[in-house]
Amino acid sequence: MSNKVPVCEMCGRGGNLLTAEIEGVELKVCPNCTKFGKVRHPNSRGPSSSGFKRQTAPSPKDMIEDKVVDNFGQLIREARERKGLTQEDFAKQLQEREGLISKWESGGQKPDLETAKKLQKILGIKLIIKDEVVAEEKLEAAVGGKRVGDVLTLGDFIKVKKRK
Repeated sequence: MSNKVPVCEMCGRGGNLLTAEIEGVELKVCPNCTKFGKVRHPNSRGPSSSGFKRQTAPSPKDMIEDKVVDNFGQLIREARERKGLTQEDFAKQLQEREGLISKWESGGQKPDLETAKKLQKILGIKLIIKDEVVAEEKLEAAVGGKRVGDVLTLGDFIKVKKRK
């Protein structure tokens, strides 16, 4: 059996280690490295066995979102006319303003997803598609307009000394 000295998971120093949450991850670190996170006291209990939730990258399935098709205006107008409805009659049926129907049909304003679902049901057309690009753009906006791979983490700023 080897007598291994526990080493800090951040800087590699040996000695007494504390458990700390750093960037959402539980690490065993030396007292000097605890300044990079929040020290977890040994007697505290968290909701999970480790007390911290690991963050995981979104799966490709999570990256796909719904989007209203680009030619929505033409589809709405053609379907409304096939049903023999005027813009006024259709607006009353939807409980919307006639001007809004006109804006949709001209492409001047895109219906939101809930309204598009309602239009699909009433008109019997497909207005919503799955789109991966929309989800990626939202994710980029959530991290300050940067691509996910371009976001800096604490590890990008730490210099690790190699042990000899």
